[in-house]
Amino acid sequence: MQTCHALKANRLHIFNVWLAALASFAVAARADVLISTNGERFVGTILAETTNTVVFESELGGRLTLVPAQIRKLERTAALETNVAPVPARPVIRAATHPASTNLSWTPPGIGHDGADWIQLKSGEWLRGELKYIQHNDVEFDSDELEEQSLKLKDIRQVYTAHGMLAQVEGQEPVYGTVVVSNDVVTVRGPETTVNLAREELMGITPGSSNTRIKYWSGNVQVGISLQSGNNSQKTINTSAELARRTPTTTLQLDYLGNYSQVDHVKNANNNRGNLAYDIRLNRAWFVRPLDFECYHDPLINIAYRLTGGVGAGYYIFDRPGLEWRVAAGPGFQYTRFDTVESGAAESASTAAGTLQSYFEYDLTRRLTLKQSLQSTFTEREAGLYTHHAVSTLEFEIKHHLNLDISFIWDYLQRPQRRSDGEIPERSDYYLTVGLGVRF
Repeated sequence: MQTCHALKANRLHIFNVWLAALASFAVAARADVLISTNGERFVGTILAETTNTVVFESELGGRLTLVPAQIRKLERTAALETNVAPVPARPVIRAATHPASTNLSWTPPGIGHDGADWIQLKSGEWLRGELKYIQHNDVEFDSDELEEQSLKLKDIRQVYTAHGMLAQVEGQEPVYGTVVVSNDVVTVRGPETTVNLAREELMGITPGSSNTRIKYWSGNVQVGISLQSGNNSQKTINTSAELARRTPTTTLQLDYLGNYSQVDHVKNANNNRGNLAYDIRLNRAWFVRPLDFECYHDPLINIAYRLTGGVGAGYYIFDRPGLEWRVAAGPGFQYTRFDTVESGAAESASTAAGTLQSYFEYDLTRRLTLKQSLQSTFTEREAGLYTHHAVSTLEFEIKHHLNLDISFIWDYLQRPQRRSDGEIPERSDYYLTVGLGVRF
């Protein structure tokens, strides 16, 4: 009898645990909806509501604090209506019985009439603002409420542009007109005709008129600083920057990387690297690089400056949402001016060069991205024979356009030039950098 009671008790306990888990899943699945006065739609949770403010946790934008005058409609799940906060001074419309976060067919009434661009995420959220560009599965959008947003094309359900844009698909000339991306179809409505394209063949969308050329540009800056004083004095500064101009078929990119370190007033790192590359996309897989240039300065490895220029071609091994891997190679020329040399030794070296480059990017999670780049250069013996510059970065998106970057850098020169004092610099330099990055 006791065994029977114990068995029933265990079954009841398991049933209660199952009910609790199911209830918690149902709570997690609920979502509130906030629609702002400009029509933007956010999905998430109402955290607090008073007569003066509403605090809303959005899946996309994080925590938003709005006044009633900024809110057109506030929809909360029915289960949460039992805990209704005080009614704001300006009434906010609520829908208590329909969790509209699941209604993906809802469309903002301002589309096509308010002169703004609109995008819808797969979560059901709608953003109003200005589309900067879509390229290589990346979307840059300037939202009215959230400002600059860097998104992935895989997370976008629909796009509506208010003004003419250039849309590029594989194997065709760019098409100009207002663009609608809806599920698997891209529709471009031009001055004379309407063209329907397959979304999977879309290579890029950028502004098309001459007075919007500044919108082709984007970039980011990352800075890390470490200071120490007392028994030991040390300071380290790491800086990187990127400026890019993108059209549907071309990318002009300028990169800068600098490292400076001083321990007890003695420099142990002082180098600067600038790169310029121009790519022309031929199709979804191949591109050519008619311009590839690098300037490098590092007196600690006996390089006053080193100039490398060349051309090349490249191939996308992977180019899909959340995963990109491209490689490029080509011939070039390199000139190196040494910082100091032994008596009678050549002060410079000029040589033909061959370059091999690889860039890999993978989204580990929605906010964490792994980036790896490798640039290898092959030259004649007097210029070092072989060099490479390898960078591995973990980029964590803190919020919107603010990132925390952790990078490991490995610079290698196979045959360093002997200094005037007879010493030969080390072949490898390693750097571990941590800094904050801002996209613009």
